[in-house]
Amino acid sequence: MWGAVLLTPAVLLSLRVVDDSDIAVLVQPILGVMILVFLGIVAVAIRRSASVSPLRTLAGTVGALLAVAVIAVPMTHVIGQRSCPERMGPDRGLQVSAQMFEVWRRGGALPAELWASPALADEWQARARPLTLLDYKLVDSGCWERLAPVTTDKTWHEYRVTVQRGDADAFSKVVTVHTGAARGGWAISGVEGPEY
Repeated sequence: MWGAVLLTPAVLLSLRVVDDSDIAVLVQPILGVMILVFLGIVAVAIRRSASVSPLRTLAGTVGALLAVAVIAVPMTHVIGQRSCPERMGPDRGLQVSAQMFEVWRRGGALPAELWASPALADEWQARARPLTLLDYKLVDSGCWERLAPVTTDKTWHEYRVTVQRGDADAFSKVVTVHTGAARGGWAISGVEGPEY
């Protein structure tokens, strides 16, 4: 059981290698099988040692599960930005982010279904209302880099926008739209910028 615990980082790193290969669609099935194998190993270890010392068995099982969690959680921490895997398709939240800018340019209210929560929509409207959007252009888009396989349910999209505040001169800023997979598509989960 403890050998399986110690192999957890190597397993997650190997899944990351698979994630960046042509067989990336196999990451989720392989991860599921590996979890089942680990739970099977734990079950066999419990069965073997339960008759000898139930208290020791319980302590060892809880310790092993905690150790796996402590090892795995840092590997899922975001360490940077990267391009999204091709298996995600062309959208990756780009349509909802572009729709946000189109509505902003027209001066309308954004549909509630574009947002992950109403509070985010209200916060964005309060920030965007004083500014008039003149133009926007997608600069970059991608997913979040981590040591474990790349998460495919969160993306970011960086836009260069030209905005104007009242009658002042227009200025250019960067706005990053964060999107997350939602039922039936993508939703905006946050917006960074424009700072003025």
